[in-house]
Amino acid sequence: MSDVTVTVVGHVGQDPALYTAPSGTRWTSIRVASTRRVRDPLSGEWGDGPTLWFTVRAFGDRALNLVESVRKGTPVVVTGRLAFEEFEGRRQERGPDGTTHEVKFPRYALVVENASIGVDLARGSVRYMRTVHTAALPQTIPGAPPDVVGAMRDGDAALEAEEPDALADDVAHDVETVEAGARETAGA
Repeated sequence: MSDVTVTVVGHVGQDPALYTAPSGTRWTSIRVASTRRVRDPLSGEWGDGPTLWFTVRAFGDRALNLVESVRKGTPVVVTGRLAFEEFEGRRQERGPDGTTHEVKFPRYALVVENASIGVDLARGSVRYMRTVHTAALPQTIPGAPPDVVGAMRDGDAALEAEEPDALADDVAHDVETVEAGARETAGA
């Protein structure tokens, strides 16, 4: 099967939710509606064409950033690998004798996998904020330093004044220090 890369311009159909697979991989799935503007050849007026719905999947840090960044209605530009999924649909139908029964039928979805997603700047502006995602740490560790990542998310002015790469290095060092302390505490 060949890889087809697509770019979809549309709007997010629902707020994203973050999931964790049994393997520990974080992921999210959203629906994006894309409606083309078309010109009526007879009247010359512009109107909405048909709407295509895409399922968009992101994994790892992309999933975390997506959940933190977009909401229902956000205009987005999505790029990723196009896939076509078949799944089973079900509906209730009434038979000629008046009884209802379940009917199964094939359904199909257009899926954009391993997606890169950005806000459509033709429709608004954004403020970029670099994020540093770390492995989950225990909630409390005796003698642990303050939560540097949490302070960064809360907009601590002292942290914002540092260079982004220096901040990432500091966060990585602090996480290593906390993890080392946790190992020492656990071994005691």
